[in-house]
Amino acid sequence: MKLKTLTLLLLIGFTSLIVKAQNSKFNKIQELEGIEEYLYTPNGMKVLLVQDNSAPVVTVQIVYRVGSKHEVTGNTGSTHLLEHLNFKGTPTFNKRNGNAIFNVLQGIGAQMNATTWNDRTNYYETIPSDKLELALHIESDRMRNSLLLKEDKDAEMTVVRNEFERGENNPNSLLNKEIWATAYMAHPYHHSTIGWRADIENMPIETLREFYNTYYWPNNATLTIIGDFQKTTLFKLVDKYFGKITRAPHNMPQPYTTEPAQLGPRRTIIKKPGQQGMLTVGYKIPGRMHEDLPALTVLSQIIGNGQSSLLSKSFINTGLAYFGSAQASNFKEAGLFTMSLGFAPTANHDDLYASLLNMVEKIKKEGVLQEDINRIVAKLNAQTILSRDGSGSIASQINEAIAGGDWTDYINKSNRLSKVTTQDVKRVANTYLIEDQSTTGYFIPKTLGKNTPNDLKASNVIPDNNDKYFYRNPKHIHDNCINETKPNQLSQKAVTQIASAYETIEASKSGEKFIRKNIENIDLVTAKTGAKGFLTISASFPIGDYLNTNGNEMTPYLTTQMLNKGTIKNNKLQFSQKLEKLGVQLNISAETQNVNISFKCLKKDLNTVINLLAEELRYPLFDKKEFDLLKQQTVGQMKQGLTDPSSQGKIKLSQAIYPKGHPNYLTDTQTSIDNLNSVTLQEIKTFHKTYFGNAGLRMVAVGDVDTKTLYAALKKAFKGWNGGVKGLAKYTEPTKENGLTKVISIPQKPSAEMFIGQYTGIKRTDKDFMPFYIGTSILGGGFSGRLMQTVRDNDGLTYSIVANHTGHSNTGGYWFVNASFNPTLFQKGLDATMVQIKKWISHGITSDELASKKTNITGSFKVGLSTTSGLAGTILAFLERGLEPSYIDKYPKDVEAVTVKQVNASIKKHINLDQLIIIKSGSLDNNGAPLK
Repeated sequence: MKLKTLTLLLLIGFTSLIVKAQNSKFNKIQELEGIEEYLYTPNGMKVLLVQDNSAPVVTVQIVYRVGSKHEVTGNTGSTHLLEHLNFKGTPTFNKRNGNAIFNVLQGIGAQMNATTWNDRTNYYETIPSDKLELALHIESDRMRNSLLLKEDKDAEMTVVRNEFERGENNPNSLLNKEIWATAYMAHPYHHSTIGWRADIENMPIETLREFYNTYYWPNNATLTIIGDFQKTTLFKLVDKYFGKITRAPHNMPQPYTTEPAQLGPRRTIIKKPGQQGMLTVGYKIPGRMHEDLPALTVLSQIIGNGQSSLLSKSFINTGLAYFGSAQASNFKEAGLFTMSLGFAPTANHDDLYASLLNMVEKIKKEGVLQEDINRIVAKLNAQTILSRDGSGSIASQINEAIAGGDWTDYINKSNRLSKVTTQDVKRVANTYLIEDQSTTGYFIPKTLGKNTPNDLKASNVIPDNNDKYFYRNPKHIHDNCINETKPNQLSQKAVTQIASAYETIEASKSGEKFIRKNIENIDLVTAKTGAKGFLTISASFPIGDYLNTNGNEMTPYLTTQMLNKGTIKNNKLQFSQKLEKLGVQLNISAETQNVNISFKCLKKDLNTVINLLAEELRYPLFDKKEFDLLKQQTVGQMKQGLTDPSSQGKIKLSQAIYPKGHPNYLTDTQTSIDNLNSVTLQEIKTFHKTYFGNAGLRMVAVGDVDTKTLYAALKKAFKGWNGGVKGLAKYTEPTKENGLTKVISIPQKPSAEMFIGQYTGIKRTDKDFMPFYIGTSILGGGFSGRLMQTVRDNDGLTYSIVANHTGHSNTGGYWFVNASFNPTLFQKGLDATMVQIKKWISHGITSDELASKKTNITGSFKVGLSTTSGLAGTILAFLERGLEPSYIDKYPKDVEAVTVKQVNASIKKHINLDQLIIIKSGSLDNNGAPLK
């Protein structure tokens, strides 16, 4: 017995020695606000840890200190192309083995991707914490073992080139690239991260391998782990997978080129077809960690952010511009302070430029008010806290701080901002906003643009005259049970409180996770989670049969947009400043059948924000001057859609499927503009009086919820508010018609859009919905979908191709496939897509595909509930469909219950090759061939 005891003690002692030996490899450098920094001594890799074990979710991120600034002429775009190729696999994880990186991670429900920027490249995945070892295995493997095969590069080159071409379709993106290329002539910030087209097309695989072997080493990386882990176990796993990798056998080469002195103002002009002029002025500024950056950041907010900004007062509110913005970049070495305006094509660029310079000179001479600085700093600090909603968002912000030179700026940035004074702002304005050190860019629409649809076969063409359109979010964000809201991003002093919103719901004494109560006739659901100091509120109310009353379909949109233009208690500026200093954005928008409301605020500000929300909803000013200005600005921005291949393609697809008046029917852009122009202020007032009220108002509050405070605030703010309607309008559903092909010719667009669609009639409540939804996701849902694996990964024909089913919340939905192609590859892309669609219909899916997709959907659903925004949006979607919040627990069971037979039967039942509608939109002629 004594021998056994001695043996056990020896084993324990030996194990303890091993653990100590492993832990000794991790030298703790510092700890700040719950973030621990370690140096992994065997190879020099830095490790950041943020531990929170309250929910089984963890984010793994690895940041390489290499970006496009490390490239030179001939290999621009190397960093970005390498990012793509690092998903192609290693000897352990690859498509040929049946365990490609995307497939493996999506199979466990991961939210993952990678991004490239000037100073860094990062790879990340938010996953169930029991899969932490898998994530570390993948990240360590592709650090040194990426295959980097020529055939993969050749296929991916055209993918990246298509991504480049999509950016060239966007005037703002195009102008921004030209501004940087003109401002920085020598420094490598000169070239954009995606690279120049010729380099993308011609870069040898040997160049990429050399670049990879130069920079992808542990001593050039920071591994960040946020969420549910045990430190001892984590150290063991890091040692297991990264301990095999040595330091780089060379010093890490860094760019040494500095920008020569600029000897006068520079100008660049772009002339392309378009509907909107643009002006951007950029001034050279220092990098993120420079002592002047906080003041420059505050100045950019005063100039160009919000209703009280100088650009709003001088240009937008006066009708000279449709929109304006200002920004101070946060790159490591240098940057630009930019001011931008978008305006009518007929406006005089030089006059606007002169007015902009006069505004700058006034700032330099008179400075700004301390009260404006205080408001901006309060807003930025509140937004910093509110943005940290979930481990993925925290990882993203730490990533940018690492890239900027010091991860501690993630914590210290708010303190730096709080020290800014009026003297600082005036000084930086006079130091950096110098005309001789400026670069000005003009986007001048060469023509007003025109596109004409050409029917190749149109057995069910719908004439364009008298079309109806409802200005709404075309993505139908509440259509799927899975919340589609992007995770927003915890308390500055409680950075470790990053737990999954759903997993940390505090149950009531009776064991209920959700409390549902009627407050002032508002159907209110609350859930108190592990979030500290903030909460998210999502709400909606129906507008019933409005679209069936021959009312102007642009009226709901204009009504909601007028709400923030002032109330009878506060004018526009006063109201916006009250919200601004709280860091709160009240989002109120109209969709087909609902008005949607959402905001996120600090717990301490809830009563104030509820009062402001009630004031905006109940007592809008509806000023005539503001109404006319809103219409003018909206028309200007809507005109951009006339030359956008994606917008025009979506419109024509909807018109080919649905009759006018149906919620899913989109009116052509010009008719929408005509409808908007005809709306009167009285129609806005009548609509508001009729449809705004608490009759059908649903509200969800998630986070650090104090129900006593919330109930009292709602009772006071909404007391006596009546009106509104209940229920949703009924619509006549279309019937399936013969297929057709339609071409929309839009000249000088380097990327064309393909839409293939068909009416299914499936509603979200139908028994066929879940099988068909899963089947569609297997065809084109994410990187592991068949279409991405073939048309993108194998053939290299597109940057993105997706299949989706939408428009099904309260009406019969439709199925579609969408991709972008270079016009010269359009027919090849269409043919490759049809091969997969035909195979999907005729052969269906396999049991292995179904099992993998089920894991993906349920895992993604779980991860999507990890933020207060995601949880609130999902619950609201349930309420709108007549479901209880507890359906969250039933949803995964509904997914698991689906069989292969059900999926394949639903595909054959609802998709008919003879009824497919094909839309080709872009620089294509009547026959779909590339325009010369």
